[in-house]
Amino acid sequence: MDAYKKEVWFTILMSLAFVLTGHIGFLFTMFPVEGFFFGFPVMYIVPILFGWFGVLILTVVSGKIGNRLDEIIEEEDQQNRKKQSGEGAM
Repeated sequence: MDAYKKEVWFTILMSLAFVLTGHIGFLFTMFPVEGFFFGFPVMYIVPILFGWFGVLILTVVSGKIGNRLDEIIEEEDQQNRKKQSGEGAM
């Protein structure tokens, strides 16, 4: 059951990370910044890059960690089934 709790917390934290990364543009609209990055105004290109590449990186990380958590849940489930079948045989 501990693995399920980890997965719930992981889902909550990754959801917050996705929301923050995807909406970082609001920070630049609240606090406009002068300057250029790759020839584009900073207040336009940085939110786009965070939105695209930030979410892409989070998706890859989330997939890898989520797969690992699924493996842990499978292992825990198999251990619980062995315990239950061993207890029922006695």
